[in-house]
Amino acid sequence: MGNVFIIDSVRSWFRHRSRAKRLQLAKSWPLATGEINLYKILPAEEDAESFATASQIEAAFHFKVNGEYYGGYVRSIGMTHHEAESLAQGNPPIHIRYNPTNPDSVVVLAEDNPNNLPFRILSN
Repeated sequence: MGNVFIIDSVRSWFRHRSRAKRLQLAKSWPLATGEINLYKILPAEEDAESFATASQIEAAFHFKVNGEYYGGYVRSIGMTHHEAESLAQGNPPIHIRYNPTNPDSVVVLAEDNPNNLPFRILSN
């Protein structure tokens, strides 16, 4: 059983390291403003879950670059189900970083969206 814990720990470490590299690279990408157009309330992913915060908002968004539409998803921090239901509404603007050579590759940074959304997000 101990080997499973070690494998899971190593896998988690590589996942976090890869995510951190991607987020750092995205900070140099151009910034676009999009609009949230759909919400789902989901069970919180491992990085956001706790006993009291078992839900997350997943918000779909779209944005335009050079007249073409692109989109993606962003997730909130963990929260209660009731809180998620009350905050998942409206069409607020969202600031997106996109890869200039492939605008389908997007990252939403929490520091780019401190006050424009009704909920806090996890950088993805």
